[in-house]
Amino acid sequence: MQKIFGGKSTTSKKALLLGAGFVVKPTLTFLTENDVEVTVACRTLESAQKLCKDVKGAKAISLDVQNEEALDAEVEKADVAISLIPYTFHPLVIKSAIRKKVNVVTTSYTSPAMVELEKDIQEAGITVMNEIGLDPGIDHLYAVKTIDEVHKAGGKIKSFLSYCGGLPAPEASANPLGYKFSWSARGMLLALGNTAKFLKDGKTEEIPGPELMSVAKPYSTGYTGFAFVAYPNRDSTPFKD
Repeated sequence: MQKIFGGKSTTSKKALLLGAGFVVKPTLTFLTENDVEVTVACRTLESAQKLCKDVKGAKAISLDVQNEEALDAEVEKADVAISLIPYTFHPLVIKSAIRKKVNVVTTSYTSPAMVELEKDIQEAGITVMNEIGLDPGIDHLYAVKTIDEVHKAGGKIKSFLSYCGGLPAPEASANPLGYKFSWSARGMLLALGNTAKFLKDGKTEEIPGPELMSVAKPYSTGYTGFAFVAYPNRDSTPFKD
């Protein structure tokens, strides 16, 4: 955590937390409990104020990330900008951070638009950390950990499937999907139409987005009462190396 906050603030750590979704509140709680001063920025001040209510060390502001001047002014005050807004806006935040030499954190997949900024990021000497949520993020770490353990034991990986999901309490998943919405409901539903690509028996297989749910299969975790289905998620082929 020390590296991502850098050494800009001499007396305290400061974070600009962008967004008002389900992930923002636990992030705010974690940061403030670790003595980080947090500015929560949303398009609507009311949303930011609601998140900051009764949270010591938190301040609410209204901010439109498409307003370059206003965004730069807030990014400049922080040690790190945490972007939890829709992924299409991350490049705007990263460009501002490049100008103001501030580190950035997102939980989103690294998009082509972000990759295009890599040279500028390196020249600015900042860190931009993506894919550090549950999926993508923790699932990748445990995949590497498991594969390394097999190799260290002298084994060989013939096939590897990584399943990622949650075990929601019944009272928290009382909806037709039996799903606990811990992030954008719209984003989750749209993800069900993403094209999937993966390696199987040494060959690349691709499932077009409209056909994704046709390959979903029942998956048992051994927990009585949980009826899951599993389906391939996005493009797994870059991780073969």
